Amino acid sequence: MCRPPVLLIALACVCTVSGEIVHGQAPQQQPRVAAVTPPAVPPPPTLTLQEQAALEQLLAAWEARNAAVRTWSCTFRKWEYNAWSPSDAAGERLAFAESSGELKYAAPDKGLFRVKESRQWSPEARRYEARGGEGGEHWVCNGESIYEFRHTERQLRETKLPPEMRGKAISDGPLPFVFGAKADTLKKRYWMRIITPRDIRDQIWLEAMPRFQADAANFSKVELILQARDLMPFAIQIFKPGGQDRDVYQFDPNTNLIDKGLDLIRDFARPATPFGYTHVVEDPNAPPR
Repeated sequence: MCRPPVLLIALACVCTVSGEIVHGQAPQQQPRVAAVTPPAVPPPPTLTLQEQAALEQLLAAWEARNAAVRTWSCTFRKWEYNAWSPSDAAGERLAFAESSGELKYAAPDKGLFRVKESRQWSPEARRYEARGGEGGEHWVCNGESIYEFRHTERQLRETKLPPEMRGKAISDGPLPFVFGAKADTLKKRYWMRIITPRDIRDQIWLEAMPRFQADAANFSKVELILQARDLMPFAIQIFKPGGQDRDVYQFDPNTNLIDKGLDLIRDFARPATPFGYTHVVEDPNAPPR
């Protein structure tokens, strides 16, 4: 199952989702679960009839928009926060690391997520400096396998998808908020509500909390910003279990390409195994030895 670039999927993203300014170095303010699994978290406050109707309308429109998108690509920026994140001279919380990369998608289940540059805050120098290592997070899903570069282990790990997951590995993955989102699936898996501030006109802000432990193991809450004009994702904030650590992704609207600009063969081909790496295959379909 595709992991969130966690959008992706993720997906895929600076934002101010809950009224808190999100910072990089000096960014501008931006805005198969078992049926018997018990709820992971209590539901949010009950929605009014008007709020529920607005949510239903949004989810239906969002599903229709997603169904119309065949390919999509953009660049993104990412900020990582935890309990030890530094603060600037004014006391504002800074990210302990920031990175940039690219995200590509082709319906229904091809995806690419790659961090190209990454920097980490240096307390001594009081600035962000290039992270060591051989590369950032990088995975490719071609609909039949997921290829993940594990740099610390010097592996290119291939996980073959079981037949029942082919054609829907991304939309049914841990974070189906960016592509292939289906209203019924989202409502079954998450408590959701619209949280757009009153003074925001060009965006729609959506909050989702997991109903089941399988999703709660990945995150405690997700806050998503959609562009009002086309319902495409602008930013996503992912709160880790426990609620303190979070990752923030912002998709660059200036590089947002819908239904153009992709080479479906090259972009989602099996990646070459880097020199010195081992190609490791995990096949859940293989008979037990």
